[in-house]
Amino acid sequence: MFKVLLTLCLLTLSTQAIVESQIQKVMDSKVRQVLNVLKKSSLSQQQKQRKSIVIMDPMFDYRTMAMISLGKAWKKINATKKRQFIKAFENKLKRSYIDKLRLYNNQRIITKQYKKVKPTRITLENYIVGKNETYKVKYLFFKNKKNQQWYIYDVHLSGVSIVQTYRKQFASFLKTKSFQQLLNSL
Repeated sequence: MFKVLLTLCLLTLSTQAIVESQIQKVMDSKVRQVLNVLKKSSLSQQQKQRKSIVIMDPMFDYRTMAMISLGKAWKKINATKKRQFIKAFENKLKRSYIDKLRLYNNQRIITKQYKKVKPTRITLENYIVGKNETYKVKYLFFKNKKNQQWYIYDVHLSGVSIVQTYRKQFASFLKTKSFQQLLNSL
């Protein structure tokens, strides 16, 4: 069930900006669109995956997520390596939730009202309700200074940050291996 939760949460991330007043409405709509795709028995698993990515991918800010996940090592790499890492990290996230789409089993999603926790930070809570369990999902948005739009930069699943989890893994990896080895492992 946790894998289904992770899948549905990751499917709601991407680089399509949202105005503040539309965050709840847009997120609710996109999650429901994905759920409808997953319910269609006429689609192959591969078609469901592609359609789900098309729906949700535009809301992710992969650059910010990659930068936070890499931590201090981000400042030590050049622009080319940063671009390579962003793309590799994005692909890793996508592979992770694509692999888990098969676990969808008619869960319901309840979207709560968003909270503005700082002038440039908003959180939005969803609950994934299954037959026996309910999971809390918190989306973390930031306001882009350039275009004044909101983007998702992290997701907390039952209190655990996806980005911080990767940050710990990457920091541990980089203690004994090179950045290039990390990049190759992604």
